[in-house]
Amino acid sequence: MVKKSSSITKSNSNWLWRWAEPESELSVIPKSKTKRLAQQAKLANVDAERAVTRAYQIELSRTRAIGEAMFKSGKALRFTLSSSGRQLILRTQAARRQFEPGFRDKK
Repeated sequence: MVKKSSSITKSNSNWLWRWAEPESELSVIPKSKTKRLAQQAKLANVDAERAVTRAYQIELSRTRAIGEAMFKSGKALRFTLSSSGRQLILRTQAARRQFEPGFRDKK
């Protein structure tokens, strides 16, 4: 039986996005705890900005898709209404031709 590691820093994860970008990890660790924390905060802010940018791009593409669907739905509605209106006019004219003697003769 193979024992699996219970390590928190497992690198073989199946996440959709990495929680930390490779360049946001400290390459040179300062000796001073204050400098180290400041550097980590700076890199965390960079990560947060990238995450917000990704979310913004996803929302833009989602909004574009919704807008395109609404446009196409409106176009289909327009054609449906014009087709229904034309059919109503043609049926009315056909009925008038049958019942009114002086209404347009069939050609």
